[in-house]
Amino acid sequence: MEKVWLSAWPNYLPQQLELVEKPLHEFLRESAKRHPEKAAVNYYGNQISFQQVDDLSDRLAAALCDMGFKKGDRVSLFLENCPQFVIAYYGVLKAGGVVVAANPMFKEDELKYELQDAGATIIVALDHLYPMIRNIQEYTSLSHVIVTSYWDYLPDNPALPVHSSMEAPKEVFPQTHEFLDLMEKYNPEPPHVEVDMREDLALLQYTSGTTGLPKGAMITHDSLLHNTVGSAVWNNIAEDDIHLSVLPFFHVTGMMHSMNMPIYTGTTNVMLSRFDTSTAMKAIATFGCTTWVSITTMNLAVINAPDVDQYDLRSLRHCMSGGAPIPEEILKKWRKIVGTELVEGYGLSETISQTHVNPSSNPRYGSVGIPHFGVECQVIDVETGDECALGSEGELRVKGPMITKGYWNKPEETAEVLRDGWLATGDIVKMDEDGYFYIVGRKKDMIKASGYSVFPAEVEALLYEHPAVSEVAVIGVPDPYRGENIKAFIILRPEYKSKISEEEVIAWAREKMAAYKYPRIVAFVEALPKTGSGKILKRVLREEEEERR
Repeated sequence: MEKVWLSAWPNYLPQQLELVEKPLHEFLRESAKRHPEKAAVNYYGNQISFQQVDDLSDRLAAALCDMGFKKGDRVSLFLENCPQFVIAYYGVLKAGGVVVAANPMFKEDELKYELQDAGATIIVALDHLYPMIRNIQEYTSLSHVIVTSYWDYLPDNPALPVHSSMEAPKEVFPQTHEFLDLMEKYNPEPPHVEVDMREDLALLQYTSGTTGLPKGAMITHDSLLHNTVGSAVWNNIAEDDIHLSVLPFFHVTGMMHSMNMPIYTGTTNVMLSRFDTSTAMKAIATFGCTTWVSITTMNLAVINAPDVDQYDLRSLRHCMSGGAPIPEEILKKWRKIVGTELVEGYGLSETISQTHVNPSSNPRYGSVGIPHFGVECQVIDVETGDECALGSEGELRVKGPMITKGYWNKPEETAEVLRDGWLATGDIVKMDEDGYFYIVGRKKDMIKASGYSVFPAEVEALLYEHPAVSEVAVIGVPDPYRGENIKAFIILRPEYKSKISEEEVIAWAREKMAAYKYPRIVAFVEALPKTGSGKILKRVLREEEEERR
């Protein structure tokens, strides 16, 4: 595809990145040497310096090695955003390990599957999540469990309101390692581990699959570095920038732009464990945050907040968002309130975040922007497999140094989406005459709920565990706040008809699935539309839903 987007490339940006080929944890060491006393993390007012983060992650790496950890072993981080996530993440990399960032909203079955698939031998978890681990540990390869608490690093008098979910006192459990005890026991002298940037894995980033089984995208140190540096350069980050970090670090967007990029640039990270609109606005106003990478639901929450006028948000200079398209009127309202553009972008777990971003100097509303550093693109006709003409709709395929090596232990699934270095994204796009890309649909049935990717097959598989469910089909329906809601059409078994309500099924699902994943809407139906071969026609369900609306 002709690189017409170069005409829209900002003249203040280089067209190629110049990378120093060394792993991210070496840049942490450099930031600690340059700014030993500077706050790397500001956690509700507790300021933790770059020297401390470097020292503590060294101590954790030493502890891991003493536990028998070897290069290439996997460590699960079952944590909300907190200083321990940063410390553990970089400690694992320093020990030569592979990070597996688990979603802290997981239920037992979801966590068990990911631990089994990754073969994780060690897990670092928050104390309130440990009982879940205890219930499933015997079915996994876990040999060591490290437990920590929000209160290990929260200050006695927090400068920002602590979310109600964080207020429970610290718990200690037998047969686990206390995080703070390890920090005291081990010296910051881990063995040095050589890293092959292009071959060694740094991360297994799990993403759901159309079969309903999550897949671990294999991310190398080189890919991790490329998009971290790309984020810093694209946003023209300066040493006085201050980041608001509230996107979850287990997700690629938060991990790359809100955690790794500040470490790489030596800039301060104002970290919140949970999103609360007023607390986020207070953090910006109190600490003069200049950079915020968010998702659409957060942007909507801010501009619709009844108390938004009470906070000065105009310290923000760089604002990026993703997860769902943002209506033009919302972008204009954001600019009026905040004083700077809210820039949309696009990426995948398989590309360790961004492949496309709008230039802040010339954003195009409704577009996800132009290809990022090093990205090659194709728009492929889904019927013929040929490359589409300019302006025509087709499946987006991308190639570049940020692309996954494939899916962990899944060669067949890898072959389906990765050929000759080209990744088939499954998203239907079009490109305009200036090189800006627009997402117009999805090749398959993926739902985007509150910025999270949800595949119907995974939700359906869990709903089938309910004894009342005979058949089920799940689709996404538009929602002005969450982007899309999950709706389940259910045929009940005869013995449950008139004996169970839709609300009861929703309540059951809430206990079985992560908060973003369970169906918010359930409809009992007598039949589902099907093809002659018996396949459910979700297209018909979506069309009928649209007619109802």
